[in-house]
Amino acid sequence: MPKVYLSPPYHYNNVCAIPGCDENKHNNEYLDELVVYLKACGIEYKRGPRRIAKTAGNGDQMMINAVAESNAWGADLHYISHTNASSNGSARGYHPMIYPGSEKGRKAAECIIEERRKIYDQSITLIPRSDLYELRKTTAPAVYEEHVFHDNEADARWFHNHLRQVAEATARGMCRYFGVKFVDPYDKPAAPELCSVSLPILRQGSNSGYVRTLQILLNKYNNAHLTEDGIFGQGTYNAVRAYQRSRGLTVDGIVGAATWAQLLC
Repeated sequence: MPKVYLSPPYHYNNVCAIPGCDENKHNNEYLDELVVYLKACGIEYKRGPRRIAKTAGNGDQMMINAVAESNAWGADLHYISHTNASSNGSARGYHPMIYPGSEKGRKAAECIIEERRKIYDQSITLIPRSDLYELRKTTAPAVYEEHVFHDNEADARWFHNHLRQVAEATARGMCRYFGVKFVDPYDKPAAPELCSVSLPILRQGSNSGYVRTLQILLNKYNNAHLTEDGIFGQGTYNAVRAYQRSRGLTVDGIVGAATWAQLLC
């Protein structure tokens, strides 16, 4: 199972152009989305501490501790999530960074960039940097994200409105890098189409050949151990409820079209 260390910003206060937000806040909200995808894809993760802006604490020490934890854990990828700022708030763009000469870091970044291009229409530039602590001191290859410019309202608002899509793109890129299958946790399987059946509704107290057919099917598919006598008694009622529960149906003990369809189709 691949291991990714997730390192959010530890800044004291980098204000976002969106009122009530800051760099720490929206990056941690993005990582909240990302971990859902990582879990679904079978990628193990550890995560650095969530610092709230303007609270006491040494941000540099938190970063140093995060790198030490990542290295001790044996991460396969160290992933840093930040947003950028410019001198006048006019810049836009996605600027991921890697350590110069790190081929694995470059490969991971390029896999993520390929997916990000599908959803982000501003400039994308991969930047080698040797002066950043989290790129220099991690044992694992590292990707340092600068997702958008948080002091540009349009860029910041795009990020806020696309946290889940950015997380999905990152997870897809990581899956490609590690060679694992991407699994979308929000892609629910379609409900089975009910086949066309026209059978009577059965409930406790029913007594007919249809009940016997029901009992035969419950014995076959759910190991109900019912006497196949055509009498819908307490045992058959309990068996119907157990079957409905196991198939995600409404658990009411009544055999209507949905329960018949599951049994017959």
